[in-house]
Amino acid sequence: MSEGFSIGAASYEPTIFQCPNCNETIDSSAESCRFCGSKVDHQAAAEAAKLLSEINQGCSDASSMRSAALTLPVFFLLRFVPLFGMLGLVGFYGLMIAIPIWAMRWWFRFGGIVARDADFDRARKTVKTVGIVVAVLLVVLIIGPFLLGFFRALSH
Repeated sequence: MSEGFSIGAASYEPTIFQCPNCNETIDSSAESCRFCGSKVDHQAAAEAAKLLSEINQGCSDASSMRSAALTLPVFFLLRFVPLFGMLGLVGFYGLMIAIPIWAMRWWFRFGGIVARDADFDRARKTVKTVGIVVAVLLVVLIIGPFLLGFFRALSH
């Protein structure tokens, strides 16, 4: 078997990490980096592999959240299309509630990660922007009118 990626990459424990010398991606079970030849510290490699896995998951979740947020206008418009109105209504209001919760969950899970990774920095900005924009829309379009109607009913 080659010094490449091992079957461990398919297991539950992350095994892939960036070599601290050359920044190439290698397997933590290797004795040395196949690119620069530096010796692999297996303890540090396991920790780096776990961190890289968390960073990748955070980036993936942020990308999915952004995609979900971009479907909001589609669901909003579907509310006015015959036969698709209920789908638009459920999709729009469901995402309006789910996305801010998703953003808070993301911050609790990945917000404390300290990494010098440009993709993770973009993911962090994406989650912040999407979370704030959708939360503001939630207040303006759903909670605000509900409270306004509630207080009007109380005043009569």
